[in-house]
Amino acid sequence: MASVSAEITESYVTEVKELLEIVRRDIIRLKSSRADSQTMPQLLRNLHTIKGNSRMLGFSTIERLSHAVEDIYKSVKDEQIKNSDRLIRLVSAVCDKIAECLSLIGKKGSDEQNIELYLQYCDKLAAGELIDIDSFLDEIKREKGQLVAEDDEDEFNENISDIQSIRIKLSRVNEIISAFDSMITREFHLKHQLAELQRLEEEIGSHDLSKIRKQFETDIFALENSIFSLQEQVFDLRMLPIGIVLRPLENTIALEAMNLKKKVRCEIPSTDIAIDKVILEELGDILMHLIRNALDHGIESPEERRAAGKSEEGTISITCVRETKHIELKISDDGRGLDYEKIRAKAKKLYPERTEEIEKMNDKELSQFLFQSGFSTRDEVTELSGRGVGLDVVWANIEKIKGRIKIESEAGKGTSFILHFPLSLSTLQGLFVFSNKDKYLIPSQHIVDIVYRKKDDYISLQNQSYIKLEGQLIPCFSLSSLFDAQRGLNERDADSILIAEYMEQRIGIIVEEVQQYVSLVVKPLPRAFRNFSILQGIVFDEHYDIVPILHVPDILKKFKSLRGYDIKKYEAQTKKRVVQILVVDDSDTTRQIEKTILEGAGFMVDTAFDGLDGLEKAREKQYDLVLTDKDMPRMTGLVLLDNLRRMEEYADVPVVVLSADQSQDVVDEFERLRASAILSKGDFKRGRLISTVQSLVEE
Repeated sequence: MASVSAEITESYVTEVKELLEIVRRDIIRLKSSRADSQTMPQLLRNLHTIKGNSRMLGFSTIERLSHAVEDIYKSVKDEQIKNSDRLIRLVSAVCDKIAECLSLIGKKGSDEQNIELYLQYCDKLAAGELIDIDSFLDEIKREKGQLVAEDDEDEFNENISDIQSIRIKLSRVNEIISAFDSMITREFHLKHQLAELQRLEEEIGSHDLSKIRKQFETDIFALENSIFSLQEQVFDLRMLPIGIVLRPLENTIALEAMNLKKKVRCEIPSTDIAIDKVILEELGDILMHLIRNALDHGIESPEERRAAGKSEEGTISITCVRETKHIELKISDDGRGLDYEKIRAKAKKLYPERTEEIEKMNDKELSQFLFQSGFSTRDEVTELSGRGVGLDVVWANIEKIKGRIKIESEAGKGTSFILHFPLSLSTLQGLFVFSNKDKYLIPSQHIVDIVYRKKDDYISLQNQSYIKLEGQLIPCFSLSSLFDAQRGLNERDADSILIAEYMEQRIGIIVEEVQQYVSLVVKPLPRAFRNFSILQGIVFDEHYDIVPILHVPDILKKFKSLRGYDIKKYEAQTKKRVVQILVVDDSDTTRQIEKTILEGAGFMVDTAFDGLDGLEKAREKQYDLVLTDKDMPRMTGLVLLDNLRRMEEYADVPVVVLSADQSQDVVDEFERLRASAILSKGDFKRGRLISTVQSLVEE
C-alpha cells in the first residue's frame, strides 16, 4: 500500500463509516415497505464509492468485501436472486467485517484480514446458489474466537506538524474534573476568608484595608467565572452524540425480527443531541432491553396482526427530544399493548400477602411490577426474552443515570416507554428546600409538581394524611419525619408539598419552604456519610454552605414503610387481630389435638404433615407463629427452623418446638437457631401451650 498521510486515512475511515451506516439502513429498507425508487441506486452508488476509495488507498480487504456486496445487489436489481432474509443476514455480517477492518486501520494502518470465507459465500449467493447462513455465522464466530487480541496502541507513521487533533482517555478527563472540584472547594474557602476580611474592615474602619478587600473581592469573582467556564468546557469533552447508540438499532431490530419471524420496521429520526459519555454507556443496554421487550412481547406475529385488522408489518419508533438540560427518549411499538389483568393475576400469585392491595391498583400502579426482578407474564421462555430478566435491569440502569421511566399503553394499539434523564451527570438540577430549619437539595427528576395546601385541605384516613390531586388521593409526609422521632404535620396554616413520583406511585413531601430551583455541580459524599442511603451527594449553596442532596427513591421507600406502620397501628387499635398459626407434625393425631386447642383459644390454624410440607406452606402464606415437632420424615424440625430463619419474612417470626428429647445438646441446637420456645411432649399441657403462644404473639 502506498504511503498516505494520517489526515487522508482518518478522512477515509470517517467517510466509510458514514457510508456503511447508510448501506446498513438501505439493505433493511429494500426488504421493507419503505423502499423507494432511489434506495437501490443509492445503495449501489455508496458501495461503489467505498470500493473505489479503498482501491485508491490500497485497502484491498475492504475493496473486495464491498465489491462482493455490490455484486449481490446487482443480482437483486436484475432479479436474478431474491432479496431474502438469508441475504440480509449474510450482508450484515459482511458489513460487520468491513467495520472490523476500519477499526484495524485505526490501530495498525492496515486492513489485512482473512476474508476468503466471506467471499466464498457472497459469490455463491450472487450466483443464485443456496447457502446455509447459520453454518456461515457459526463458522465466523469460531474464527473470531481464535483471533489473538491486538495491541491497542496506534501505529500511525505521521509528522508531528500534521497532527490536528489528539486523543485523551476518559479517565484523564475525569481526573481534570476532580481537580476542578478541589479548586472550587478552595475558592469557597477564599470566599469565607473574604467575609472575615469584610467583618474586620467594618470593625476597624481602615481605608487601606477596604481597598485590599475590594480588590480581593474582584479577583475572587473573576477567578470564579473562569473556573466555572473552564469546567463547563471540560464537561463538554465527555459529551458524545446520542446517534452513536441510536443508529445501529435499526439494523439490530431488523435482524432480531427475522429471528422471531416477525415483520417490523424501525423509525429513528436523526438527531445531533449530545449527552455525557457515562450516560451513553448505560443507555445502550437500556435501549436494547426495551427493544427486545417490544419485539418479543409487544409486536404480534403477522398472523395475529392480520386477525386484528392490522398491517402485517409492525413498527418500533424511537424519538429523542431535548428539554433544557434533560432528554426525553420515547420507545414505542404498535403491538398488542399491556394486559393489565394478566399482570394483576401474576402479581397476586407472586405476592399473595398483598392480594387486597393489588386488587385495588389502577393500571399505572400495576405497571410497577414489570420492573420487579423475575416478573414476567409469559408462560413460555424464549431466547430473546430470557427468564423474566430485563426490565428490572432497565430500572437499575435508569437509576444509575439519575433518570426515571414511565409506561403508557393501550390494549391493541401498543406500548410506549418514556425515559427522562439529564444531559450530564456532572451537574444536577433540583430544588433547595427547608425542613426544621435545615437545608436540602431535592433532585428535580422525581418531582412532578409543587402544591400548597391549608390544614383543612387534608383528608385523614387510617391515621394517614392525604391530599386530593387530579382525582387521586396522595399520602403526605413531613420531610422532618425522616430525621427526628416526631411524626405528623407541622403547625403552620399552610404547607408546601412536593409531589414525588417513583415506580408509578406518588407521595407528597411536606417541607417548610421551597426556596429556589438551581443547577449545581455535584460533589461526592464525605466518607462518614456514605452509609446513609437517603443521601446521594452534596452541593454548595450561594452562601458557600454544604447542602446534602436527598435520594428520592430511598426517601419514598422509607415514607412507604412509615405509611405501612401507621396503617398497621390504626388497624390494631380499631379491630381485633386474627393470629395465623402453622402446626407442623408428622402425627395426624397430634396435629388435630394441637389444632383443636389453638382454635379453641381464638387462633386461625393450618397444618402440615412434615417439615418440607411446612416450609412450602410458609412460602405460600405469611404466618404469625409456627409450632413444629422435632423428629419428622423428609425434613426435621431443626432443618425447618434453619430454613425459616434464612427467609427474610420469617427471620423474627416466633417458632415453638415440641420435643420429647430435652437433652442439653438438643436444646442448645434449637436455641442457636433462635427457637422462641422449646416445650416437652412429656409435659404437654393445654394451658401451657396457649400461654406460651399468647405471650409470643403479643410481643
